[in-house]
Parts: sequence; structure tokens; C-alpha cells
Amino acid sequence: MKLINHTLLFLSAILVITVGTWAVIFYYQLLSQVKITFDEGLANYKIILIDKLKDDSLIVRNEAFKDNNYIVRNLCEDFALQVRDSYKDTLIYSELKNKSYRTRLLTTAFASSDRKYYEIKMISQELDTDRLVREIATSLLWLFLFLLISTILINNFVLKKTWKPFYQLLRHLDDFQLDKGKIWNPKETKIKEFSLLNKSIRNLLSANVNIFNSQKQFIENASHELQTPLAIGINKLELLADQKDLAPVHIQRIGNIIEIFQRLSSLNKSLLLLSKIENRQFIAGEPLSLDEIIRKILDDFTDYSEYRKIKMEYKSEHLWFVKLNRDIANILVMNLVKNAIIHNRLGGELIITLSSEHFTIENTSDNPALNADKLFERFNRSPKSNVSTGLGLAIVKAIADASDLSVTYSYNGNHVFKVSSLTG
Repeated sequence: MKLINHTLLFLSAILVITVGTWAVIFYYQLLSQVKITFDEGLANYKIILIDKLKDDSLIVRNEAFKDNNYIVRNLCEDFALQVRDSYKDTLIYSELKNKSYRTRLLTTAFASSDRKYYEIKMISQELDTDRLVREIATSLLWLFLFLLISTILINNFVLKKTWKPFYQLLRHLDDFQLDKGKIWNPKETKIKEFSLLNKSIRNLLSANVNIFNSQKQFIENASHELQTPLAIGINKLELLADQKDLAPVHIQRIGNIIEIFQRLSSLNKSLLLLSKIENRQFIAGEPLSLDEIIRKILDDFTDYSEYRKIKMEYKSEHLWFVKLNRDIANILVMNLVKNAIIHNRLGGELIITLSSEHFTIENTSDNPALNADKLFERFNRSPKSNVSTGLGLAIVKAIADASDLSVTYSYNGNHVFKVSSLTG
């Protein structure tokens, strides 16, 4: 959810709670004022009515509210002197309306001119609380809609304009590429917090670009400085091994040293390649067909697979075009095929299946299921392997992470590696 929408949702929730709470309080206060108004009207009417009924001859005793809105009955003097004015809600049945309705009832007592005591009960007009609730609810609904629309308009015009520097910063961070080293110069903003944020982000990116360039130069220099003496050392050892006066044991030892140097050279190249992949130093590619790459690499490994008597089978169910640098795509497929052949058994099988959104490489092996959590870590290799640097699958994982691809491992009796698209 976007920040602005989150703010709108938060404000709307507060608005609903606030208006709802205010509506309840307003209703009871308004109802109280209506009752007070009715009670004041009854009190005034009481004065007029009692003044009129002090003449005993005008008193008509009745026990129900029919033609009049009051009833009168006799009281003894002792009880009448204890009566105080009391107001309360009551229900009155109307024969005319054929229903009961709510009203205010005043109960009091008075004495006539001949010292006789009477109780009088007077009712007000109908107190229609249901209608009052409907009117208040309708008014509050319109008020809420007005406030909600106002909030949305403020959100779209005021908040968007206020948060514009923040979203510009997000777009820049999304497009920022460390290897290009282009530092963004944001526009000046009057909002102090955004100005400080832009300045902090700019300083942070600038520092990271400098560190990246320094590390990149160091890795390239270190790799070059290591590769040159290794190549010279291997060349001199090969020349030394050609000497005729060397004993077989010496030639064997020189061969072991050459093998170590070659492994060290291979390790150096793999580490440099891994660093370049993780730092995204390869030029972005265009959509290319993996079918073409797979067929070429299988053809390159034909001699080696025939030497180890490994049957290679390729099933192209559908073409998959993936946006990837061609060199990187070759390294990805080659490392997986090489891994499947090296760790295969003599006379085993290698099956590659290509579909529209993924491809799998499956190989037989004498080894049990592997630990998928550690399989793609650097220098993770089988203890039985003397030729592997332990970086092949780490390079595959780095390529997948840098190219919006997913690489997974499973075991079904055979070892299965699956490369698929994250956006597919």
C-alpha cells in the first residue's frame, strides 16, 4: 500500500471513530435539550391549568388521557403535601393513531379554592426519538461524506504535492546503478526533513560509489597480478618438465605443482567472475533463445561425455527467450552442465528439459541427496572431487540473482536443478 493511501486510510478510520463518537454524544445531548424544552413547556402549562382548575366546579375527574392531555384524581391531604413535581418518559396509547407513542409526563398536586387536594398528570406532545435518530443519522452521513471527500481531495492535491520530493527520491533509488556511479542532484525543497533526507542519501550513494570503484579496481588489479605470475610459473614448470635428465619422480612432482597452479589460476578467474556478476558489471543483454545456447554447450561437452560414457538427452518442449547477457547465459548453462557431468557416474544419464518459462538439468549420481541450504554457497564441494573449485554453483546462483531468475535444487532419485523466471 502506498504511503498516501495508508495516510488516507488512517485519516478515514480516525474520521469514522471521531464522527461516530461525536454523533452518540450529540444525540444524547440533543435529546436531553428536547426533554428540557418539553419539561419547561409542561411546567408553564401546569401553572395555567392549575390556576384554571382552582375553581372546583371546573374540575373533571378522569383516569385516562382521552379528550384532554391531562388527568385529575383526588388525593388525601397528607399524601398531596408530599408530592413534588416529577418528569419522566412514558408511553401513551392513541386510539386515533391506533398505536403507542412516547411522551413526557408531569406529575404534581394542587389544592382547589375549597381546600380539596388533587393529583394532576399532564403529557406533552409526542417525543419522536426514532425520527430524531433518523434525522441525526442522515445529517451525520452527509457530514461524513463531505469530510471524506474533502480528505480525499486534500490527500490527492496537498499531500501529493507535499510528498513529491520523497517519491522523486524513491524513483532515483529505484533507477540507481552502482556500477554507473551517476550521483543524483535533487531539486531544492522547502521542507527541511526532505532536504536533509536528500542530502543524507546523496552522501551515502557517493560514499558507496567510491567504495565500489575502489574495490572493483583492487579486485581487477589483484586478479591480474596473481594471474600473471601463475601463468609464468606454469610455463617455467612445463619447460622444466621437458628436461631429459629429470627422474620420473621429479617429473611427477612438477606435474603435481603445475596442477596446483592451474587450480589456483582457475580459482582466481572464478572469484573475479563471481565478483563481476555480483557487482552487475556485465552489459545488460537482449532477449535470447536458451535453446541455441544449450545445444551449443551440449555439443562442446560431447567428447567428454562420450569419454565418461554419459548419455545426454535434450528435450525442447518450448522455446524460452530470456533477457540475459549472452556471455553470462553461456556461463550459467555451462556450469550447470559441467556440474551434472563431473558429478555423474560412469555410464550415467544427463537430461535437459526446456519449456517456455524454465529449464531443468537432471543427472544420475552415486551420491545421495544434497543439502539444498548449503549447495549454492562458495567453496561448497564434494570431498571426493579434486578438480572442482566449489564456485560453479555459487556463480550460477549469483547470475540468477542478478538476472531476475530463480535456481532451485531437488532430488527424485536423480539430482535436479531448475532455472526459472521470477516474473513468469
